[in-house]
Amino acid sequence: MNSTADLLTADRYQRLKQDKQTDDSSIENNAGNLTNKTSIELPAEIKQLITGSGFWVNAKSNRYRKLIREGHLDKLMQLAAEARTKKNPANWFAKVCSKAAWDRTLAYFAKTTEVAHKAELVARRLGTKVSKFIYKQIWNGVNVERWAIQAEEVRHDKPGQGRLQHFAWLCLHERELLART
Repeated sequence: MNSTADLLTADRYQRLKQDKQTDDSSIENNAGNLTNKTSIELPAEIKQLITGSGFWVNAKSNRYRKLIREGHLDKLMQLAAEARTKKNPANWFAKVCSKAAWDRTLAYFAKTTEVAHKAELVARRLGTKVSKFIYKQIWNGVNVERWAIQAEEVRHDKPGQGRLQHFAWLCLHERELLART
């Protein structure tokens, strides 16, 4: 009698399990259809950087969609392009876009905007294009505006001298020049 009861119980358990799987899959399909109609499609450049298990892929995708809804798509695209230059692009991208690091990332974007603006002003004053040297000096904390003004005001009528060369010399010898004054 025990074996018949066990068989009936096992049979009933199997039917309940199948019914539950059918219900779960129909719920997931309906939920998927609802979210597809209202969700944001992630660009391919960002999708390529989403790695990990299913849970992490979903969590990261949701995070990036949230950032896009907040108006940060251009920043995410810049970060995705920069991530390709890193050793572990997916890890670096996930880190800089994380909730904990996002404020620092926004500060970084503000700083790069400020540096680009300052570099443009200096290049215009020197009559040249923005160069890596100018960017490097700004990031190193050199007072490039002061040295650009000074290089602009000094006469450069000897061969091999010019505004750019004088500006570069002033930037590279800033510590010595400031120690004298």
